[in-house]
Amino acid sequence: MTIRFAAAMNGTMPAIAGVLCTGASLGAANDNRGTAVARIPRPNLRPVAQAPAVEIDAGIAEALMHFARHGLSAADQARMEAEAAHARGDVGARTRWLGICGHLDRRMAAALAKRLSA
Repeated sequence: MTIRFAAAMNGTMPAIAGVLCTGASLGAANDNRGTAVARIPRPNLRPVAQAPAVEIDAGIAEALMHFARHGLSAADQARMEAEAAHARGDVGARTRWLGICGHLDRRMAAALAKRLSA
């Protein structure tokens, strides 16, 4: 299912344009003149994956392209592709499609990997 947004048009200009305050500055500004800002401590985060960043970026890009083609059913499509690759014995394609499925739906990919390895 594709989700689209289109702003309502009022003749030649969007309806929201008539209610916007044109005199207000929309730029961000710091209004803490001379006061110290308390810093929020950052939690210790562990790395997401052990793969190099280039491989992670390529996998995410491939998953996003697949999502752009198939929309909200992209994880199911990737699962079906992984199952088909497993059925024909193509280990490389199965790994690729499991990776794409994992980026889109981690639980589905984990269940599928467990089922295919059994």
